[in-house]
Amino acid sequence: MSMLDEIKAAEAAAAQAKKDAALTSRNLLRDAEEAANREAAAMITEARNAAKETVAKAEAHARVQAKDLVAERSRADREVTAAAEEKLSEAVAYIVERVVV
Repeated sequence: MSMLDEIKAAEAAAAQAKKDAALTSRNLLRDAEEAANREAAAMITEARNAAKETVAKAEAHARVQAKDLVAERSRADREVTAAAEEKLSEAVAYIVERVVV
C-alpha cells in the first residue's frame, strides 16, 4: 500500500469517525432533550398537584373562617336584638307619652 493510499484510508477513517461522533452526539442530545422534557412534564404535574392541594387547603380554611364569622355576627345580632327588646317597652311608652301629650 502506497503512502497516498494510506493517507486516503486515514482520511476516510477520520471522516467515518467524524460521522459516527456526530451521530452519537445527536443521539445523546436527543436522549437528553427527551429526558429533560419528561422531567419538566413531571415537575409541571407535581406543581399543579401542589397548587390544587394549596387551593383546597385555602378554601377549607376560608370556609372555617366564614363559618366562624357568621357565628360571631349572628351572636352579635342576637345581643343587639335582645338589648333592643329590653328597651322596647320603654320606647313604646315614650312614643305613647309624646303622642298623647
